Amino acid sequence: MTEQNRQRAVRLFVAVLALTALANGLGSSIFSNYFNEVFHIDSVQRGFIEIPRESPGILCMVLVAALGFLGNLWMAVAAQVLVLVGLIVMGWLSPGYGTMLVFLFIHSLGMHFFMPLNDAISMDLADKDKVGTTFGRFKGVTTLFSMIAAVMVFFGFRTGFFSFQSGTILPFALGAVCTAGAVVLLALMARLMLRQGAVKNHRLLFRKRYMPYYMVTLAYGCQKRIKIVFAPWVIINLLGQGADTVALLTIVVHLAGTWAAPFIGKMLDRLGVKRMLWVEAAYIAVSFAAMGLLAGMLAGGTFDLGDPLTWLVFGVYVLCVLFEQFNIVHSYMMRAIALDPSEVTRTLSVGLSVDHVMAIIASPIMGLIWNAWGVEFVFYLAALSALLQVAAAAMTEGRP
Repeated sequence: MTEQNRQRAVRLFVAVLALTALANGLGSSIFSNYFNEVFHIDSVQRGFIEIPRESPGILCMVLVAALGFLGNLWMAVAAQVLVLVGLIVMGWLSPGYGTMLVFLFIHSLGMHFFMPLNDAISMDLADKDKVGTTFGRFKGVTTLFSMIAAVMVFFGFRTGFFSFQSGTILPFALGAVCTAGAVVLLALMARLMLRQGAVKNHRLLFRKRYMPYYMVTLAYGCQKRIKIVFAPWVIINLLGQGADTVALLTIVVHLAGTWAAPFIGKMLDRLGVKRMLWVEAAYIAVSFAAMGLLAGMLAGGTFDLGDPLTWLVFGVYVLCVLFEQFNIVHSYMMRAIALDPSEVTRTLSVGLSVDHVMAIIASPIMGLIWNAWGVEFVFYLAALSALLQVAAAAMTEGRP
């Protein structure tokens, strides 16, 4: 591929990242409210819904292995078509509960399928000596447009412009339009880059050499529970704040992420994988332990927005959730230790599956720990999981 075509592909991919981030922010980020207001589900049903939402993460490696002959970009097109089908049905066709679960699964399968492809394409398009910097910039674009989507959701529902009671659920419909645009742009990229990333061997891939990558994704599956479940629950359950407060904090996280992602990318090029894994481990250990300490102080108390402790919790919450920006270090590490570039996408998909297996195991265990010992020990456990990043750093000694 010529340099001119590569630059064109980069511009197209930036637009794809913007559109997919908007679609995700207008779609999956509001599913919990959708389930509650449209289907009036109980707690048992809410738990069951996580099966069609999370199980596609485990199936992702099978899809990548089966469709690897298409190349990363055509697989990305297929992934976004699945997302599009799910959003069209849920946004425009007012499905019943059972039908909704089927198309929720299809939507989630497309989203999870796209995750490793997104990282692989980002690294394919990066400048040779600036992979971390380019990767960070791409992540910054995603974060920026996720923030824009969060702002749209906040003001849309606050003003009544968005509603779950109308025949057409407008956020999902807008998300579908964005996804359709991403499908078209990815198809243009695929024609431009001529099946880059296609591989001849499509078997599932596990190598002892890649153990450091599997270890950090295992840790990430545990740590991500803090972002998705337990940190928001501190805000909602212990501080008694509503969805609007969580939405505003999400906007702050995305705003901070637009700076953090490019910065982490630059530091990755400067310090290398090993040192950045040490930085990530220290960041997670300190931020999660701090939230555990604060959450323990909140338990059993009553606090309002006038209390300084509340604002301290808000600040540490942002730091806890912001850890996700370090995910680019994991994908970069996989590229650095790969025996063959064609193995990167398949191994990233295996890592995503490991992440989700750990997520499914960790969630109920952490919930039991919360009830039995106290909220602070959930965060202390997640902080302790940073030792896997430390061990992975030790195992990358002398690696390129």
